[in-house]
Amino acid sequence: MRNKLITIALTLIISLFSEVFVFAYDSKIVISPSPLTVNPRYFYYTVNSGDSLWRVSALFGTSIARIMELNNKTSYTLYIGEKLKIEGSAIPNVNYSVKSGDNLWSLANKFNTTQAAIKTSNYLNSDNLMPGQILTIPINSPYSVKPYGINIYHKAASAKYGDIYTWENGRRLFTVDSYGILKDFSTGTSFNVKYYGGSNHADIVPITKADTDNIKKLFPVWTWNNRPMILTIKTGGLSYNLAVSMAGMPHSTTNIYDNGVSGHFDLYFLNSTSHNTNLISESHQNNVLTAGGLK
Repeated sequence: MRNKLITIALTLIISLFSEVFVFAYDSKIVISPSPLTVNPRYFYYTVNSGDSLWRVSALFGTSIARIMELNNKTSYTLYIGEKLKIEGSAIPNVNYSVKSGDNLWSLANKFNTTQAAIKTSNYLNSDNLMPGQILTIPINSPYSVKPYGINIYHKAASAKYGDIYTWENGRRLFTVDSYGILKDFSTGTSFNVKYYGGSNHADIVPITKADTDNIKKLFPVWTWNNRPMILTIKTGGLSYNLAVSMAGMPHSTTNIYDNGVSGHFDLYFLNSTSHNTNLISESHQNNVLTAGGLK
C-alpha cells in the first residue's frame, strides 16, 4: 500500500511539471529553476489546458481552499482562460532569446504579461530589442520579476580592473539606450557614451563634443585599432565596472548629431563578434582580458 501511494505521488509530481509549463514551450526558452519573488501580495493566473486546483495550488505554494475562497468558487471545476486570484509572490518566468521580428508587444501577448513588466524585469531603457538578447519574462502576470542567469566570467581582483562578462551576459546589464562612462585602461582618459544598438557587439556613441574630444586623444587618427577599456554603468540599483574593448573608427549610423562625430563606435565584451563576419576578434578578446586582469 505504501509503495502504491509513493507511485501515485510521483506520478502526480511528474504530471505537474510536465503539463503546467507546456504552454511556455519554445526551443529557445529555459524554464526558471525556481520562481522569483516580487512585491505584490496578489496576482492573477490564467488557467491552461490540463490545470486543476491541485496543480495550481502546488505550483504557487498555496491551498485549494484558499484559492476557492479568494475566487468565490463553489466548484472544483476550472475553465481554460479562467483567471484565478492567487495569494503569494511566486511568479513563473522564463529566459527567452529574442528573435528577429520580436517586439515588446508580441512578447507580452505571447506570455500573457505586459510590456512594462518585461522592461522593468530586464532593466530596459528602450523599446528596441536586439536579436539574441536574453530577456527574463514573467508568465501570466503583469508584475515584474528579477532577471536570472546573468553570470560573471571573472571577478576583478582589484579596482584597477573591470569584471569580465561574456557578451551574452554583459548586454543584459548594458542595454540599448543605457548610458555609461568609458575609461581607457592605460591612460585613464574617460568619456560618456550611450549604447545605440547592435546585436553582435555594442554600437556606442559619445554624448557631447567634449566626449568626442577625449576619444580623439586616444585615437588621434580614426582607426580600426582597438584599446582595452573599463565601462562603468548603473543598472538595477547597482554599479558595475566591466572589462571591454573599443575600436577607434566612427562609422555607419548614429542618433546623436551634435557630438562632433558622424557615426558610432564598436564596443566589445568577451566573445563579442563582428557584424560582417560574425567572428570573434583576437585583438578585442585580448583587450578585454587585459582590462579584466587576466593578461
